[in-house]
Amino acid sequence: MSPRLVVGLTGGIGSGKSAAADEFGRLGATVVDTDAIAHELTAADGAALPHIKGLFGEAFIAPSGAMDRDAMRARVFGDPAAKRALEALLHPMIRAESERRIAAAPSSRSRPRARRGAPRPTT
Repeated sequence: MSPRLVVGLTGGIGSGKSAAADEFGRLGATVVDTDAIAHELTAADGAALPHIKGLFGEAFIAPSGAMDRDAMRARVFGDPAAKRALEALLHPMIRAESERRIAAAPSSRSRPRARRGAPRPTT
C-alpha cells in the first residue's frame, strides 16, 4: 500500500486557503475542513458542548443550544488562559475527527487529501 498524500493548508485570513481547498476539491481530492469540524463540534448537540458548559458555564451556550461564538470570542481574546483552555479542549477533538475523515477517504494515488485550517499546536 502506498502512503497517502495529505496536504495541510494553513495561513491567515484572506491568504487563499479556501480557494486552494476548492481547487483541490475540483481536481478530485477529498477536502477535510477543520473549520467546519470545529463548527460541528460546537453546534447544538456537538460533542464539545458538554465540555464547554463544564469549563465556561451556561453563559457561553446560545439559545439555539450551540456555543455562543460571540460570547466565547470576547472571553478568549481577553483572557489568554481561557483561550488555552478552549484550544486544549477543541484541538484534540478537531485533530481526531480530521484523522478519522482522512482515513475514511477513498484511497487512490490520484486522490490527495487536503486539510484546510489545520489546528496548530499551542505553546
